[in-house]
Amino acid sequence: MPDKFAFLFHGQGQLPSDVPTLSPELARLYETVEAQGMDIRDWISRGNLARLTATEVAQPAVFLDSLARCDALRRHGVEAHAVSGHSLGEYAALVAAGVLSAASALALVTRRGRLMAGVPGGMAALLKLDLGTVTRICAAGAGCLVIANYNGPAQFVVSGRLDALADAERLAVECGGRAVRLAVSGPFHSPFMRPAEDGLAPFIAKTLFAAPSIPFVSSASGRVEVNAEAVRNLLATQITSAVRWTDALRALGDLGVTDAIEVGAGNVLTQLGKQAGSGIRFHSFEEVLHAGV
Repeated sequence: MPDKFAFLFHGQGQLPSDVPTLSPELARLYETVEAQGMDIRDWISRGNLARLTATEVAQPAVFLDSLARCDALRRHGVEAHAVSGHSLGEYAALVAAGVLSAASALALVTRRGRLMAGVPGGMAALLKLDLGTVTRICAAGAGCLVIANYNGPAQFVVSGRLDALADAERLAVECGGRAVRLAVSGPFHSPFMRPAEDGLAPFIAKTLFAAPSIPFVSSASGRVEVNAEAVRNLLATQITSAVRWTDALRALGDLGVTDAIEVGAGNVLTQLGKQAGSGIRFHSFEEVLHAGV
C-alpha cells in the first residue's frame, strides 16, 4: 500500500523562529497583518518574544507560518491525503483542505486572537496521570477548572482560574504526576472563554465555507467532517470546546494514514503522536523537508 500522508497543524504554543520563503500570495497576507500594526516578520527576525507571545500576535504569526510551511511541503512534492489541526491549527488545516480561503481564515484568526487575549486565566499540562485522576483534580476545583485538551493517555491540559490551576498543579504532584504551566494568557477551551466565542461567532457566520476537498479531521469532534455547515458550527464553538486530539489521531488511523507530518515549528505534535501508539509514523517538518521520509 502506498504511503498516505496527513498534515498536522499545531496551536499557539509553538512560535516560529524564522521567516520562511514566501510566495507572493503569502507575502500579501503578512502585509495585511503588518498594516494592522503587527510587524510579525520583523519581530520574528529579531526574536522579540515579548511581542510574539502576546495572544493577539501569536495566533496570526503561527497561522501564517503554518501556511508557509504547508506551501513549502507541496513545492517539495509532498501532498496531504488528510489534515487535522490542534486548536488554532484547525484554521490552517481548513485552508489546506479548501474549506476556507487563506484571506478569510486570516481575518478570523486575527479577530480570534484579539478576543481571546482579553479573558483572564491560564492552562497547565498534567502529565503521567490517567483520565480518572485528572477528572478528580478538576472536580476539586469547584467549577473553576476543566479538561481542555485530551492529548494522550497520560497527558491532559486543564484550563481555568489561576488559583484553581495552582491547586491542580499541587494535586498532580501529590498524585505522582507532573504539572507544566503553559505560556498562554487565558483559560482556552473552557466555558470561561464564552465571551470570546460569542464575539467571533457572527464573523464565522458571515464567512464562506466549502466542503473539504480532502478528509478533514476536527479536533473539536475527533471525527472526519465532510459537511461545510457542520465544520462551520464546530468552529463557532471551538474556543470553549475541548481539544480531542487522541480521538483525532484515531480517526486519521482509521482513514488509512501511514505518515503524519507536523507542519510547523518544533515537534510537540510529533512527540504526542509517537506516544499514542497509533501505528502512524510521525515526522517533524524539518525531518521531511531536509531528510525526506
